[in-house]
Amino acid sequence: MKEHLTASIVNEIVQLYLPSTDIRRSVEWYKNALGFQVIWEEEHSANLKLKHGPLLFIKKTSFKQPVQFITEEEVSPLISFKTSDLELLYDKLKSEYEVSDINQHGEGVNGAYKDFYITDPDGNLIEVSSYPDLLLEQFRGY
Repeated sequence: MKEHLTASIVNEIVQLYLPSTDIRRSVEWYKNALGFQVIWEEEHSANLKLKHGPLLFIKKTSFKQPVQFITEEEVSPLISFKTSDLELLYDKLKSEYEVSDINQHGEGVNGAYKDFYITDPDGNLIEVSSYPDLLLEQFRGY
C-alpha cells in the first residue's frame, strides 16, 4: 500500500540544483549556450527554464563543486538535456565552447541515441542528447 500511495502523490521532477561560484556568469552561460530563459535572478541564486522539463536552480557556492560522478568506465553527468537537432547545436557549441565528440549508443526504435558532453563554467558536466525514443510509452508516452 505504501508504494502505491507514494507513486500516486510524487509525480514530477520540479527542479534541478546546480552549484555556481558566479551566478551572473552561470546565468549568461545557460542562456547563451543552451537557450534557457531567466525566471528570476538574485545575487546568491537564480531560477531558469526551458520550454519543457524541470526548472534549473543555480545556487551560489564559495568554491567550485562540479556535479558529476565516476564509474569504472567514465566520468558521468547527472543532468541530460534533450535537443531536437543534435548536430546543429553541436556545431554551434563547438564554435564557442569545449565539447566532447558526438557519441552514438545503439539503435532505438526511432533512431540512434546520440549525445555529447559540455561543461559549464563551474565544471558541471552536462550531457546533450537526441533521445529519439523519449516519446515511447515505456519512457514518457507523451
